[in-house]
Amino acid sequence: MTQLATDRIQIAQHMRNVWYVTPEHGTPIEALLEPQFWAHVSAKMKPRDRIEVDAEDGSYFVELRVEDAGRLFAKVVVLRRVDLQPTEQAEQPADYKIMWAGPHAKWRIVRAKDKGLVKDGLETRTAAELYLASHAKAMAA
Repeated sequence: MTQLATDRIQIAQHMRNVWYVTPEHGTPIEALLEPQFWAHVSAKMKPRDRIEVDAEDGSYFVELRVEDAGRLFAKVVVLRRVDLQPTEQAEQPADYKIMWAGPHAKWRIVRAKDKGLVKDGLETRTAAELYLASHAKAMAA
C-alpha cells in the first residue's frame, strides 16, 4: 500500500491564497470567466488560488480556481456555483418597485408613481417583499 510522504502535506494558506470578491451589481457569472475581467487584480493571483465570489445583491455565490494568471489576465474555472435568488419572485403591487440600491442602502422599496422612498436598508429581496406585503396591507386598511 502506498502512503503519503510527509513532505506532500502542507497548510493550505501557505500554498495558495483565498480571495473574496464582491463584483458590481449586475455582473453576470459569465463575465467572471473572461480572463480580462481580472486585469486590474490579476498581478496578485497565482495558479491554484481560490476566489470566492459573492454577488453584491446576494443573487449568487461562485467559487473559482485560478488556472493561470499574468499581468493583465487570469484564467479561472468554476468549482462551485450556487444561485441564491429564487427564480420566481413574489408578486408585488404595481404601485411599488423593489430594487437593489447598493451595499449601503441595500434593497429598497419605492413608489412607482413618484419614485418616493418607502423603505431601504433591507438585507434581502425576500425581506423587502415581506415588508412591502405588510405595507400594502396596512395602506389598504
